[in-house]
Amino acid sequence: MPENLNHLLSEANAARDRALWPKAIELYGRLSSLAPHSAELKHNLGLSYLATGKPKDALVWCSQALQQKPDLWQSRVLLGKAHKDLDQILEAQSCFQKVLQLDANNAEARLALADIFLNQFGEPLSAIECVKPLQSDPDYQMDAQLTVLMASLYERPHWNQNHSAQKLSTRIIEFSKQYLRMPQIEFAPLSDRSRLYQDKNYRPRVALVSPQFFQSPVYFLTVDAWQRIAKECDVIVFNRGHKVDHATEVFRSLAFEWHDVQNMIAEDLAHVIYDADIDVLYDLGGWMDPIALKALSAKPARQQFKWVGGQSATTGLTSFDGWIGDEAQSPKRFQSLYSEPLIQIPKSYATYTPPAYLPKPVTQKSKAPCIFSNPAKVSQAFLERLSVMPGKKVFIHRQYRHPQVQERILAGLGKQAKHTEFIFPATHQEALEAVNAHATMIDTFPYSSGLTAREALAMGTKIQVLEVGSLFCERHTAYVA
Repeated sequence: MPENLNHLLSEANAARDRALWPKAIELYGRLSSLAPHSAELKHNLGLSYLATGKPKDALVWCSQALQQKPDLWQSRVLLGKAHKDLDQILEAQSCFQKVLQLDANNAEARLALADIFLNQFGEPLSAIECVKPLQSDPDYQMDAQLTVLMASLYERPHWNQNHSAQKLSTRIIEFSKQYLRMPQIEFAPLSDRSRLYQDKNYRPRVALVSPQFFQSPVYFLTVDAWQRIAKECDVIVFNRGHKVDHATEVFRSLAFEWHDVQNMIAEDLAHVIYDADIDVLYDLGGWMDPIALKALSAKPARQQFKWVGGQSATTGLTSFDGWIGDEAQSPKRFQSLYSEPLIQIPKSYATYTPPAYLPKPVTQKSKAPCIFSNPAKVSQAFLERLSVMPGKKVFIHRQYRHPQVQERILAGLGKQAKHTEFIFPATHQEALEAVNAHATMIDTFPYSSGLTAREALAMGTKIQVLEVGSLFCERHTAYVA
């Protein structure tokens, strides 16, 4: 390769390694036009496009890379991830399985397949089994352990005993200590502004960090608060996601400053937050965004609180000034399950803001109960309970469209399987309309219904709570139990 191309390649690789994806796309694009037969350059273009939330472009470049070099497994893994981002789940699964057929120990493919097992097919135990070989791999054991911890929230033996919750919380805290600390970053103390808070003219700088600034629980359960807070404070948004919809625009309208930080590594994100001179920061990403948690371990803001968004269990960090819950959701007696001090909001820790298309309650509702949750929440223990409950049951969620999801549920229901119906709505509005047709929604356990329970109640559908656990994610419906 000529010297000028080598220099350009070094620049492109440096941009890739620092997650400077727009620059990487520009440089790899120039290189690819100069060296059109390089599969590696096309692969890196695919990688860069995928990282910027453009899976269709990633599909194009990775497919071209594989045409030129069929054994480039890295491109096949990226191809699978692009299919997953486009909700082409079976195609994604096929890509990862092809990689594992060539190399059964391929870590990237195992982690990607585990993600599909957990978050698409609702098979936590399969996800745990998939990453077992990686537990001792120094390069991938963090990702493997995180997969096991998150899967354990949905399916674990003796989940309803408090010692089980304590044991899992302890494991999460140990994980955070090992992998989510940045001792190499020590920020100079930010100036004390406590006196300024008494000044009616002072507008505190309040930051929000999340990958979910779209129609998600973060929007439906917190936007009412931000609309009120924005009247008296400057809201600074650190956007960690790529998805854009109506809710994104609402958040943008509330923001005094908007920072797109989707592609930043933890160290860079921590510095950006620190430089923004934040008074109070609310993490709205939690376990959906471990990179942001790692950044927040350095405490780049004066005060930090954990609220809605990936708020399934403690972050394990000691850099938060509080965990926002309420008496039903996170009672003081469960403080030992958290590394964060518990803060209890009177009545409810969140306020539900319905979408404009929320259906009005129908007067005649079906007596057949529905289950409105993603398949991961439909645990074996939950299915065993349903299997002794006679009568028809209706499962509502788009992910139930996958045959293997239906097969697992039907097998768990035993003789009651013949009374089961699956509905897989194409949109959120269709899902709400399907739930609205039922008088009762049965809540899942151990991982309980959060936003979906509030949606059901808003439409006049009652919640039947079978079990209430100890962890935060096990108590979403404790207030109606």
